[in-house]
This record gives sequence, C-alpha cells and structure tokens, in this order.
Amino acid sequence: MSTLAAERTLDAHKYPVLTLPNEITSEIFLHFLPVYPQCPPVAGLHSPTNLTLICRKWRAIALATPTLWRAVYLSLETGFPFVQQIHIFDIWLHRSLRYPISVTVKENDHSTVARNFVFSSAQCARLEYLKITLILMDPPFLGLAGPMPLLHHLELVFENMHDPDPIIFGEAPLLRSVVLNDNAASIFVLPWAQLTSLTLDHVWLHECVPVLQQTSNLVYCKLNLLPYNSGAVWWPDVTLSCLKSLSLVPGGDDKEIKYLETIIVPALRELQIEEEILENPIGTLESFISKSGCRSRAFPSVKFSFDEKFVREGADMLDVGESPS
Repeated sequence: MSTLAAERTLDAHKYPVLTLPNEITSEIFLHFLPVYPQCPPVAGLHSPTNLTLICRKWRAIALATPTLWRAVYLSLETGFPFVQQIHIFDIWLHRSLRYPISVTVKENDHSTVARNFVFSSAQCARLEYLKITLILMDPPFLGLAGPMPLLHHLELVFENMHDPDPIIFGEAPLLRSVVLNDNAASIFVLPWAQLTSLTLDHVWLHECVPVLQQTSNLVYCKLNLLPYNSGAVWWPDVTLSCLKSLSLVPGGDDKEIKYLETIIVPALRELQIEEEILENPIGTLESFISKSGCRSRAFPSVKFSFDEKFVREGADMLDVGESPS
C-alpha cells in the first residue's frame, strides 16, 4: 500500500518544467544538442534519443521537433554495429521530415560496410553538409545516388586508395565550401569555379596549382603542404582575385620551395605563414605584396610564426599594428 501511495503522490506532483509551453521546451531541446551542422551521436549523452526517455510528454515533444533529428554521425566509435546505425539513420531522417540534413560517415576499420553505404536520391536531395572519412577507397565508390541541390559544405578524406579513374562529383549548385585530403583531391572533379572556401590537406604544392587555377571565386584558402617534392621545382602563377584569407601550413622547412611566388592575391586581407619556410622573410613578403598589387596597409590581420626580430623589422613594412579605417 505504501508503494501505491508513493506512486500516486508522484503522479499528483506538478513538475514546473512540465508546465512550460511545448514551443519553449522544444527550443531548450535544440540547445541541448551540438550546434547544427555538428552531428550528435546516435546514442550517448548528447544524442537526441535521450530526450525521448524522460517521460511521455518530452518524448512526444522530441518526436514532434524535426530539427532535432537532421544531423547524424555514423561511426563505429558510437559502439553500435554500422548496419544498426544505418537503420537508426533512416529513422532519424524520417523524423526530420523535409529539413536539410548534415551527415558524417567515418570508417574506423577495414570493414566494407561504411564504404559501401550509399545515399539514396531522396537523401542526396536533402544533404546540406556532408563529411566522409574512409580508410580505403575502392573504386567505383561514389556513395551518392543523385543530385545534391542543397549541398553547401563537403569534406572527403580517404586514407588509402587504389588508382581509380577520376570521379565527377554530382550536381551541387550551392556547393561553396570544400575540404579534401590529397587522395580525395587527386580523383574528384568538383565544380571548382563556384567554391568560396577550400582546404587541401597533405598535398604537394604542384598538386594544388591545377586546382587553384580553376577556383577563381575563392575567398578563403588553406593549404596544408607536404615537404619538398624534388620532381616539381616550378609552378605557373595562380591569380586568385577574390581571395581575402590565405593560410600556408608547411610539411617541412625546405626553403627552396617558393611558396609565395606562385600565388597572386590582390584582395588579400589575412595571411598566415611560418617564418621557417621563407629563406628571406622580409624580402619575400615585400616581393609578394608588390607582385600581388596590394598595398601593405591592406593587411589588418597578418598572422606569422616569426621571432621577435622579424616582427620588429616587419612591422614597419607591413603596418600590421594599424587597421585601415
């Protein structure tokens, strides 16, 4: 009898949080998750599934909030078999109705389940952010079965691969931001001219040039470069007329590579580079600014990894301490 009485007392108790309007509770739920387009795990502390396990009211609110379910992280790191995660993925996409979606697929071992996962044409039509990381890329992998009219950001990382033929990426008229490692950059043909942000990771400088020659509308560019390749000692100039931010991260300290002599950037506003890759830092920057046709005062934010002597000598030349009005 005492147990029954206790249950009745609990049922009769009014929890203030349950008196909130559903719209406010739904908004609180959205702040519980990682900010979109970051993807919560399918299970665990930051999974929206947790919100369905508290009480009937919260479950109903969570299931009626489609934006809770539009970002999905698929990886064996979650502790679930990948086949089961694909089933969960389908459920979440159904709950998210017709909202644009963000999807991360990460392969953690050499099983073929992840790399053989294919997005349906209906799923492709809703993709807004997509990140795929595979240990081995086997041709003819594409994983995408149709046009992607909403795709804005794409990240492809293939740690190993055979030698597939070039893959022409599907229709993606809104694609603006791309991150590729060396393997992905070597095989995918993307709509380069429409990109405004590009990151190339672990690439030779000479591999970047053919890509950069096609990216006429870039505003942001980051190149994580591999050490010197003795087979490539000269590269044609590349003019990026719209580029405002350039970051060069060297894979070595070989000063024979003329990193800044290849790129002409008349609209540049921010430069990040390390001193050790420049044989004559001050002279190189003077030449770079002159060749690009941009005034030194166009650099309100110049970020270097330089010693104090260089900063002291270079400050007068670059006017880095004074932003243009």
